[in-house]
This record gives sequence, structure tokens and C-alpha cells, in this order.
Amino acid sequence: MSDLDKAWTLAKRAWREPGKALKTALAILRGRLYVLVYRLRGIRFRVGKGFRVYGSLDVRGPGEIVFGANVIVLGDATPHTYTRESRIVIGDNVMMGTARFGCAREIVVGDDCILAECSLSDTDHHSARADRRSPLAPVRVAPVRLERNVWVGRYAAVLPGCSVGENSVLGHGAVVMRSFGPNLVIVGNPAKVAAPIPSADSESAQSGSESLPIGTGNAS
Repeated sequence: MSDLDKAWTLAKRAWREPGKALKTALAILRGRLYVLVYRLRGIRFRVGKGFRVYGSLDVRGPGEIVFGANVIVLGDATPHTYTRESRIVIGDNVMMGTARFGCAREIVVGDDCILAECSLSDTDHHSARADRRSPLAPVRVAPVRLERNVWVGRYAAVLPGCSVGENSVLGHGAVVMRSFGPNLVIVGNPAKVAAPIPSADSESAQSGSESLPIGTGNAS
């Protein structure tokens, strides 16, 4: 499809749904304003094409924050870094609600992920030892990674050093304290595997029956 064809398709869609088109245009404008303001403030924040903000975005810290193409912020996202070496990398086509990031080293979110109101942190912020008030007490810091197409449900938390495999789903309130593989439904505190994700074949076979209660909420 040529650029002219794409423009014509978008124009027809805007004519059919003017309210939706206006909201999208405002979200694109809001995204560009955020980028401009943060760059003027010296914050290391980069985004790809198609960046849209329907909610709000609070970027803080000395680290680097990189959003891929077509990232959509629907809630009140807060990507915060704590050191200059910190990096938060968000892949293409990621949709996030009120996602909270606390990054001292590296947090990577793969392409096509969905983040509801959740927390991703690569640091404990304080030592778990009894002498945690001592400046000499060690604080755990370890990278966090979500592979492609992970769905993080409402109130879920991913703790330092954890990774979640491709296509997996974190259910409502799941607290991830270890790494998990791909294609899993993960629930609970501490999180555990509840089941493999449904396949298209199994869903067709079980049409009309009750599905697994994931309880992820939406990306807000």
C-alpha cells in the first residue's frame, strides 16, 4: 500500500469516526509535547514513530529511556531511573496503562507486550537484611526482562532478576519472584504456573465453556 493509499484510508476512517480520530490526534500531539519537554529538561528520553499518550507520562532520573514504535500510554505511566547507567527499553507496539518502573540497571519490555496497572523494578531499593538502615547493607539489583507479547495484569509485580517468557500472562496481583518460561499463565503471591496459555485449537474445542479466570483487568 502506497503512502497515498494509507492517507486515503486514514481519511475515510476519520470521516466515519471523527470522535475517535480527534482523540488519536490529541494523543499524538500530547506524546510529541512530552518528548519535547523532557528533551528541553535534559532527560534522556527517545521514542519511535506513532507514539501516543492518552493518559500521562512522568519520566524521571538520569538514566536512558527508549520507547519503540507505536507505543501507546493509556494510563499514568512512571518510568523512573536511579543512575546514569540505568536503561528502560520498551519495544514496538507496547500498550501500557499505569505501569510503574523503578530502574537501577536495566528493564527491558519486548515487542507487543501489554502492561496494565503494574510494577516492574530491578532493585529492592532497601536491603532485606536486619541492618538495612546501614549504608553498608547490600541492596539487590538485577535486570528485569519481559519477552515478546507478555501480558501483565493489574496489580502484578515483577521483582529484580526475573524474566518472563514469550506470550506468557501474569494474572491479577501476581508477584514474580523468579523467572518463568514462555506460553504460561502465571498467578499468585508468590507467583506460580497455573496452566499453559490456551491455544487457538483448544479454545475452538471448548467454545461455550468457562475459560480459565485470569483476572488481568485492562491496560489502565
